[in-house]
Amino acid sequence: MGSVRADWEFLLWDTDQAPPPSLPPRLRLVAVARTLHAVRLLRRHGWPDAQRCLRGMLPASRLGAELEPPAALRLAHRETLPCFTALRLVEPNALCLPRSFALATYLSALGLPAEVVVARQRTTIGARFAFHAWTELYGEVLADIPTVQLGFTVLQRVGCEQAMRTSTPVGAGTGPG
Repeated sequence: MGSVRADWEFLLWDTDQAPPPSLPPRLRLVAVARTLHAVRLLRRHGWPDAQRCLRGMLPASRLGAELEPPAALRLAHRETLPCFTALRLVEPNALCLPRSFALATYLSALGLPAEVVVARQRTTIGARFAFHAWTELYGEVLADIPTVQLGFTVLQRVGCEQAMRTSTPVGAGTGPG
């Protein structure tokens, strides 16, 4: 019997490249715990307290400083499933803001400089669904339509300041461009 990772690895977009490093179970557990805490904070106290929590978070790992952007993006795509599985425990019907906040918190706990992007539709017929939120890592949209940025004007970007300071800059490596 092969490893579990090899059985579903073909679902990732870039299997022709080197796989990202595997995470120690303890690090994944810390990221899940921080995500669950942050989502509860968002639900109980609202967006202002939640964004302060994300901005002030201390990463549990220096992974963001050690990985080049392409490897960090592959890792982020891989870790979306564990993050959203944990999110379903506390917010089974989470909309875009809790989903994007959970993913940004999870990745920031790993040391990756993920950001929650809050935006307004550029054109709208009515006020319904006029705002949207998604997560970005090195300018790439995660767990949403890749071209979602085209129809929206960004109002706010919120990320873990410590992870952003210690991570590899966007210009380094061969990140998306």
